[in-house]
Amino acid sequence: MKIGEWDNLGRARALVQRQLGELNAAELAAHVTVNPDNGRVRIYVATDIGLLDYVYGPAGADPEGAWLLRGSLIRWGSVRALRLQSDAQLGDQEGDPPRESWRLVADEPKIELGAASDGEERAIEALLAFARACLAHAS
Repeated sequence: MKIGEWDNLGRARALVQRQLGELNAAELAAHVTVNPDNGRVRIYVATDIGLLDYVYGPAGADPEGAWLLRGSLIRWGSVRALRLQSDAQLGDQEGDPPRESWRLVADEPKIELGAASDGEERAIEALLAFARACLAHAS
């Protein structure tokens, strides 16, 4: 999925897209997670020049106030211990669909993304598209 396909970004989506243009970076795939405890959003964008890692959340204690988008670009050569893991549980009956889960994990920067077949409909598709882009470029 590309950054424009994520619905939970609000005004940050346009700013990330503008910054990609300013960097002259080609977007390969993006992944977005929301922390349900504090509402902070983590945005990862795999690009041809590296991995953009953003945190988007309230600038202060008031979630209704101003929000801050803080990002950094990690060159692909600096991404460490990137791995894709999967688990699948087969049902008792023939024809039962398997329950699948996927995790993309990295030590540097610290990444732990997951998706399961019993979650949001496009969650696995989004995670695997992002994982493919990262794995193709990380050393």
